[in-house]
Amino acid sequence: MTRRSFRRWVALAAMAGLTLGAGATAVGADPIMRFEDVKAGMQGEAFTVVHGTDIVSFPVTVTDVQPGPNRAAGPLILIRAEGPLIEQLGGIAQGMSGSPVYVTDADGVRRVIGALAYGQGDEANVLGAVTPIERMVALTQESRSLSRPRVAATRPLRMAATRTAAISSQRRSPETRVLYPLQRWGVAGVDSRVASSLAGRLGRSIELQQALPRSVRPPVTLEPGSSVSVMAMGGDITLGAIGTVTWRDGDRIAAFGHPFTGGGSVDLLMGDAYIYNVVPAPIRGDTFKFGEPGNIQGTFTTDRTDGVAGRVGGTGNAIRVRTVARDTARRRTADLRVLMTPQAELAPIFGDTLQLEPLLRVRDGVLSGTLDLKIVMSGGDLTRPVVYRNTYAAAGDVITVSSGAVERLLTILMSNSVKELRPGKILISQTLRPDIRAMRLVSARVRPAKVRPGQRVRLELTMRAYRGGIVKRRILTRLPAGLGPGVHKLRVTPNDPLGFDVQVADLSGALLGDTLSTSVSTSRRKRLRATLRAATTPARVQSLLRAAGRATDRHDVVRLLGPDDYADDTTPGRAVSVPGLVIHAGTATAGVRVLPARGAGR
Repeated sequence: MTRRSFRRWVALAAMAGLTLGAGATAVGADPIMRFEDVKAGMQGEAFTVVHGTDIVSFPVTVTDVQPGPNRAAGPLILIRAEGPLIEQLGGIAQGMSGSPVYVTDADGVRRVIGALAYGQGDEANVLGAVTPIERMVALTQESRSLSRPRVAATRPLRMAATRTAAISSQRRSPETRVLYPLQRWGVAGVDSRVASSLAGRLGRSIELQQALPRSVRPPVTLEPGSSVSVMAMGGDITLGAIGTVTWRDGDRIAAFGHPFTGGGSVDLLMGDAYIYNVVPAPIRGDTFKFGEPGNIQGTFTTDRTDGVAGRVGGTGNAIRVRTVARDTARRRTADLRVLMTPQAELAPIFGDTLQLEPLLRVRDGVLSGTLDLKIVMSGGDLTRPVVYRNTYAAAGDVITVSSGAVERLLTILMSNSVKELRPGKILISQTLRPDIRAMRLVSARVRPAKVRPGQRVRLELTMRAYRGGIVKRRILTRLPAGLGPGVHKLRVTPNDPLGFDVQVADLSGALLGDTLSTSVSTSRRKRLRATLRAATTPARVQSLLRAAGRATDRHDVVRLLGPDDYADDTTPGRAVSVPGLVIHAGTATAGVRVLPARGAGR
């Protein structure tokens, strides 16, 4: 009997008034079997997807029941997967997490006993562990009142993050069973270089596979046995882990049987998934589903030891992101729309992905040029928009130099020590120009040369372009505060010299994703840590917002410093914007005479 035909049988039985047994929690939910009723030797079936969206099954045998490996983890049911399908697949596959396992009781009622959630690292790759269904149903009810069953352990259990770690631990302690979660993250809709960078940011314990370019398919009804995605991003870019629905009651869903990130109360996206195929690796024992997270269908709000749970419908507090990139030379535009988790631990990690992916789509290579960036974050916890602007230039890879801005803003807003400020919307606009607008200061003067306090002046800058001639700009501004009557020498310096990369990119390295690790990231991280340390009182929340919008690392800005600022080069002085140009080097001096205020001394 297939999984879908079984569900139809349950529905017909309910309409006919048949009794489904005490384990049935509600109409629409499959009957369950309590952990204490599960015995070694029982025969059952597990349901999952191995291609497309069709649900198939394979037989399993219960080999043992054991308490959990620690106080946080509950009891587990050990099984052996069998049959022609398992032989064809090369054993239990990562991505089968949550596959419901059914056993027929003495009354002839088929009941779900739990979710296939872990592998054991055996050579045949057929031994696994099932998380009891009672504990997963409790997740959907936000209840943890289940008592811990008294079961004698025949062999100690231990958890490992990956299969490699499980095998290594197993070899060190042969008397111990070591389990690893059947989970692998997947990303679709991004360039291979971005995927490589993202994999490094997520950490070594997370295996990230890149699917084909993002595909759009009709939504699939989520039911026990169907593929489900726990997503950190959805839309034109999808990122998350593919597993299987274990249990559904109305709009409530439980899946995986193990944690996704273990974040407890979370706000993650729920989606369906499409499985291209199962990649068999029986020799390594590393069989996995190759698939793509699909359409957003709801939200997961619980992410705990026994699995993930949430509801179909709605997108919770997801951050809506639109990121647009234009290449003026090629006349190409990329416009991506993404929903992103508002989790403070995850959102900043994806900043580079959102910023770089549309640039790579329009640029199609690593080339020199100038990039104008504008980021607007609004809504959510922000009472007013935070606006960030900057300009970058490079003789090598301008995309590399510009990376990190979105991540920086999200970190300031969401990971400071005062208050988490979640934006509701993010708009990222980027314009690429082929010319390198990098300037070195040559000279400066202030006009008029004689001014009175508070009078506006014209700052005249003479600059030399990179591999070019002289460029002059005139900007209206005010003198630095605190200048008394008399003659003063003002110094003009670049605000931040790190916006221009004079090195020619290594194209072979670019193809491997190396250029996404910018050489100035260490300096940026130091400034970011200093900004976050400054957030020590609620009164400084507004100063954080101003700092984020003011962009202390602006490259199209010079600092006009008075004599009292010379001793401390960190003093901002007067910031003067030079739109469209990156001022990366040089220092100039300008003289000015400040006259007494009108009427002074009378």
